[in-house]
Amino acid sequence: MFEHKKIEGIDVLRDKIPSELQAWCCFSNILELNYSSKAVDEFYCDYTNMVTLLLSDDKCQYKIKLTLYNIRGNLNFDMANGLYSGFTIEECNDSERENNFHLYSDEQDIEYNLYCEKIRAVLV
Repeated sequence: MFEHKKIEGIDVLRDKIPSELQAWCCFSNILELNYSSKAVDEFYCDYTNMVTLLLSDDKCQYKIKLTLYNIRGNLNFDMANGLYSGFTIEECNDSERENNFHLYSDEQDIEYNLYCEKIRAVLV
């Protein structure tokens, strides 16, 4: 699952995280979730939406900070436990230039369908 080529920092995750945990579904704990909007060009009122997720594995031994840039779509989940499952990141075709990534869940406990231009992954 960490075979993505376009995610910035994915090579560090591949090098540092054991192969048995190299799947997005292994990081099913949301420790933090932040949304922000950043001005790109104030004159044209152009801005980008960003979401930052701090994810951990079940033992909290490894933490990944994912920053999603220029996002579109929806994100809804149950605030009771901060868990989700079925997390998937899919790289889109080159023809969909502004939507390089599609993030979604295969499970019932979280509903999201996000598209973004860029993803940065950092091992915390």
